[in-house]
Amino acid sequence: MDIATTPPTERRRIALAAVKELGPQRTEQAVLKVRCPASHTVAAVYKTSAGTVVVTASGPGGRGNRDREAVGHHGDKLDSQFVDTLEATQFEDDAIPGGCACGPRSLSRKKLQDAVATHAHVVNLT
Repeated sequence: MDIATTPPTERRRIALAAVKELGPQRTEQAVLKVRCPASHTVAAVYKTSAGTVVVTASGPGGRGNRDREAVGHHGDKLDSQFVDTLEATQFEDDAIPGGCACGPRSLSRKKLQDAVATHAHVVNLT
C-alpha cells in the first residue's frame, strides 16, 4: 500500500482488515504493547499484510482478565477501537487516540515507530 496516495479512511479500513486476518489470538502476535502506569494495555502494534498496524482502545474497558467485555445486542463491542497503520503521511497529526480504564491517552506515532525499530516489546507510559 502506498501511504502517500491512500486516503486515511481507506488506509484505516485496510489496516482493520489486516488485523482481522490475524485471528482471535492476535494478542500473542503483538510486536509491541503500550501500557499505562496501572499496567492496563492501552495499545498494541502488529506486523500484518498491510504493514505495521496499531490498535488502541478508545474508552474504558475491563480491568482484568476475568472482567466481562461490554458487548452490544448484535455482538459489537461497545468500546470502539482505533486501528491504523503506524506509518502515515507527513501531513497527519503525530497523536494517536487511546485510552484505558484510567482515562483517555494520546500516543505518539513517532515514539511507537522508534520503539518498534529498536525491538522494544513493551512501552510503559508515565
